[in-house]
Amino acid sequence: MVNILRILIIGGGAVAEELLSKLDLKKHEVIVVEKDPVRRKDLALKYDVVVIDRDATDVSLYTSDVRMDEIDVVIALTGRNEINLFALAIARMYNIPFRIAKVTDIRIAELLQKLGLGVPISQPSIIASMIASYLDSILEPSKLGKIGDSYIYIVTLAETDKAVERKIADLNLPDDIKIVTIFDGTKIFFPLPDTVLRSGYQLLILSRSSDITRYFKG
Repeated sequence: MVNILRILIIGGGAVAEELLSKLDLKKHEVIVVEKDPVRRKDLALKYDVVVIDRDATDVSLYTSDVRMDEIDVVIALTGRNEINLFALAIARMYNIPFRIAKVTDIRIAELLQKLGLGVPISQPSIIASMIASYLDSILEPSKLGKIGDSYIYIVTLAETDKAVERKIADLNLPDDIKIVTIFDGTKIFFPLPDTVLRSGYQLLILSRSSDITRYFKG
């Protein structure tokens, strides 16, 4: 029997729609709470989800409209920190095991963690961390750690790098250097031999060698 996650999403904005586009809605039952009638209609037409017209701060939403005892995950994605925290607090009261909230302030994220309400996704922190990661690995590979006898590296490709605009197969990498995943700024994917490396790609690499710069940077 296939396990199905029952997900309650508070807020039907751009982040919620992006999330819905990435979920396998055949494996999940999703309820979206959204007050804006235009957004509700758009989501209902595009995705196989239940869309509810309610205010997320109305307690009756959780006591009457949604069977909270049947929900596995609550994801709060409104544009207001206080509403997202409120939704997670309600979810915690119902002992919902997985609770996630979008927050726009690191202090709110820290408060959410301190109160044990759930997992905060802080947009400013994520963006800043991603940019810092790019900067740290542009000039030379950034070593993250070690697995067995292999090192884990991140390499960010710049326009002038040797590997840019070349297929992975054409790099003639030794057997002990493997590109595990590629992040292109919007998604992570697994590379193929004919994948062409582009400027801005961030590569996760496993290698037993400590000198991989010459294969990618030149």
